[in-house]
Amino acid sequence: MKIEMHFHTSETSPCGSVPAAIAVREYAKAGYTGMVVTDHFNRYVLESFPGSPHEKVDRYLRGYDIAREEGEKSGITVLMGAESCIAGGPEDFLLYGIERDFLYEYPRLYAMTQEEVYKACRDYGALLYQAHPFRSGCRPRDPAFLDGVEIYNGNRRHENHNADAAAFARRHGLLVSSGSDFHEYEDLAQGGLCLPYSVSSGAELPAALQSGGFTLIQEGESVSGTL
Repeated sequence: MKIEMHFHTSETSPCGSVPAAIAVREYAKAGYTGMVVTDHFNRYVLESFPGSPHEKVDRYLRGYDIAREEGEKSGITVLMGAESCIAGGPEDFLLYGIERDFLYEYPRLYAMTQEEVYKACRDYGALLYQAHPFRSGCRPRDPAFLDGVEIYNGNRRHENHNADAAAFARRHGLLVSSGSDFHEYEDLAQGGLCLPYSVSSGAELPAALQSGGFTLIQEGESVSGTL
């Protein structure tokens, strides 16, 4: 299974420029069979939506819902994830293995500390990764409250210092991942994972990531998934 792990839609992420359905079709053409929608679950996004916390979450998931519907037509399994800044700094964190009920329970995820988010993920069975920890303006956060690190970020408009992220993960014995950080067409199919088997639900994703039995996609090419 070739799966994109870091993907934004224009319907939800203000910085995204490609509609979800179009992007899913393009990923299908690129040979991907899975993707995780990780739209920005941040204060400035959620607080711009009207309604109750429950309604804000539903509006946040519009991009994911559209992507999932198109995935069913295009033969791509679309899973729910999130990318959120949390209390203590501007750094971004990727959540894998979550579903709607998790976000309904934590509609102000962005106001929680890293330790609180990590515990919430652990209780739910999800995983918490730090995205691009060495990107300019970011710093690696406490590895004691991380499951993994995005050691390859394919967004070409930032200095991501991916080698430093890989060294950090290796030093602290953390899980690893790769993602295109898709916002624009030029980001298409730059990152992701090649899994030896298919994942059909968000609940199955954490075990696949913990297995380590995959290869990373970097600059559109598959490389060893080991450190």
